[in-house]
Amino acid sequence: MMIHRFDPFFAGDSRATTRRYFLAADAYRIDDMFYLEIDAPGVQLEDIDIEVEKKNLTVTVERRELADENRTDIVRGRPTGAFVRSFFLGDGLDGERVEAAYDNGILTLSIPVNEAAKARKIAIRTGSAPKIES
Repeated sequence: MMIHRFDPFFAGDSRATTRRYFLAADAYRIDDMFYLEIDAPGVQLEDIDIEVEKKNLTVTVERRELADENRTDIVRGRPTGAFVRSFFLGDGLDGERVEAAYDNGILTLSIPVNEAAKARKIAIRTGSAPKIES
């Protein structure tokens, strides 16, 4: 006869399973600024690292395991450890001026558009186009 441990929160097999954790992110643009919003709930500010090297922006988040000797885990669904996500910054983005804010478990990165990549109006003259000499 086999004895199974009762698990009130899980209807299936209560054996531990390995899951892959991914830093979920949204990217969007407002005017001349790009934004990355990265989910990092339950993480302390000192456990977040952001680096820009050349055109790569890398975010590392470490979620630490709660240390409590009186605690008996029944289900562990929130992963712990270090998680990394990298983003390639194209020529149109200014990696030197990235700013970061962390609020309510969401890390928001603001990345300005390079001046050279911004849209600009081209004036139209009347008459013929100037000749380009070769």
